[in-house]
Amino acid sequence: MVDQDTLTDSFEIIIDFKPGEGDPARVFKTMSGLIDALQKIDRHLLSTMSVSMESTLILEGIEKGSLKAKFRDLIEGVPDEALKDGEIKRILGYFLLKSKYKIIEWCGERKEVSDRKSVKVLEGELLKIAEETDVKRIPAYLPPSTETLLSDINAVQESLSNLESDDNASYSYRDGITSFNKELNISNEIVRQVLTKEVIASSGIRILKVKKPDYLGSSMWQFRYESHAIEAKILQEEWLQKFQSRTEEVRPGDSLKVELKEEIFYGYEGEVVYRHYEIIKVISIINTQRQKQIDF
Repeated sequence: MVDQDTLTDSFEIIIDFKPGEGDPARVFKTMSGLIDALQKIDRHLLSTMSVSMESTLILEGIEKGSLKAKFRDLIEGVPDEALKDGEIKRILGYFLLKSKYKIIEWCGERKEVSDRKSVKVLEGELLKIAEETDVKRIPAYLPPSTETLLSDINAVQESLSNLESDDNASYSYRDGITSFNKELNISNEIVRQVLTKEVIASSGIRILKVKKPDYLGSSMWQFRYESHAIEAKILQEEWLQKFQSRTEEVRPGDSLKVELKEEIFYGYEGEVVYRHYEIIKVISIINTQRQKQIDF
């Protein structure tokens, strides 16, 4: 059982970024997305206990290139009169802090979530935390389901997709600090089999900013699209042959005007769980350096 005198109900999200580089909105979009994702995790952690929770945000400011926000979990709605004392609310608050830490730490220990079995380990860790913090004294406690945990983890990863390669985000509370894993991949198979309720496809003319071309023809191109980093395969083989033979020249920082096919996978709560992109046709190349010369 946890020592009641050491309980705390606050945690911090810290986003480290290089000042003056990239779209500044990415930092605030990431912070907003992580707030929503962690509140969702809290709600699911407490859902089997018939307890509602609200988080109060205290923004401490920007310090040396970092955006740091401090939060406190406020526990409300404990139905049993016997549980409406300060002790149980502090236990619940600490349980939420430690559980969020464990989920983020678990994500940081792997590169991919490719099957449901791996998530069972995380379920066991959350159950262990419930035992250690004495949350199991509340009737009918169970960890969130595999599907729910996968959905929550995916929401965190969706938020992190706003960050640039040199940006980092971390979670901190009294007992430790751990980094969010931007590189964690939720496999397409998991998305299709477990998380997706509906897929909506569309296509149209779009302009994509090139981050990393595929020079060898064996991997996806990396682009910036609507403030998100995305990967897309170019299906137009004739154009790819010209690019790889250097008849067409594209460098990082240039943009492509393309016909883009986009598939959006929606979960059971209407949330976006995955996006898939394919470039049907390259219409033109927008060369950054040439455009600057024309403007000059």
